[in-house]
Amino acid sequence: MSSLVNIYWDSKLPIYEISHLKLQKEGIKSLLIDVDGTLLSRQSNIVPINVKNWIKESKKLFSMYLISNNPSNERIRKIAKELDIRYKSNALKPRKKITLDVISEMNEDSKNIAIIGDRIFTDIIVGNRCNIQTILVKRLSKNGLPININLTLILEKMISNFLK
Repeated sequence: MSSLVNIYWDSKLPIYEISHLKLQKEGIKSLLIDVDGTLLSRQSNIVPINVKNWIKESKKLFSMYLISNNPSNERIRKIAKELDIRYKSNALKPRKKITLDVISEMNEDSKNIAIIGDRIFTDIIVGNRCNIQTILVKRLSKNGLPININLTLILEKMISNFLK
């Protein structure tokens, strides 16, 4: 059971502070990226400029795909179009099927793929179930800054400790 909740890299950072160089040193060539909480707040439709800049630089180095549990295809489509990245909405993470479909579409060795997200019980678990690297980031607030206290993540980490 512990393999399901293990976090390969708990960055303790927002996505826009993740080092591209470190990703490359880890052998990452492709990134699956969660949307709500990871790229922007669930309460916002505006991708913060620092996230846009990070994505712009990342696209020069990595193949990228947005993968979201949000059932609103319209919301995720707009964000994906703005960032010019392929996407899947309503991904049903931590279920594997859609994530495995995306991995297959990326045509990359799974050891060179990482999923970046703000939730253990969706993003991290699906990454572990699909045998790809997992990167946990700080959730973003409505103003685009990392939130200080993420009660959901605190609870997920507490429960994860009991599962190990």
